[in-house]
Amino acid sequence: MDEPILKSVAMPPRFLWAPQVPALANIGLQFPIALLTIAIFDMNPLVNLISIVIVHLLLIVAGLKEPHLSTMLKSQGRFIRVYHAIYKQPGRKLAP
Repeated sequence: MDEPILKSVAMPPRFLWAPQVPALANIGLQFPIALLTIAIFDMNPLVNLISIVIVHLLLIVAGLKEPHLSTMLKSQGRFIRVYHAIYKQPGRKLAP
């Protein structure tokens, strides 16, 4: 019964050896940019492919340092909150 929970914690999701969420975001952003640069500037597609591979290699290195990078990005939520204190004090406050 505990095996799926332990497996998901021990082995975070990967896409071609990189953390899943940043890798899919990389592909999701780079392919439309590649298509636009090919259509507008009539560039060689190899330039965009090299860019995709370089960023993916950087994501693999970041995933080796922090294997749970996808989970950390998902836990941040949609927007980063800015907290304001009623009275000016140094440091970060937990109250909104």
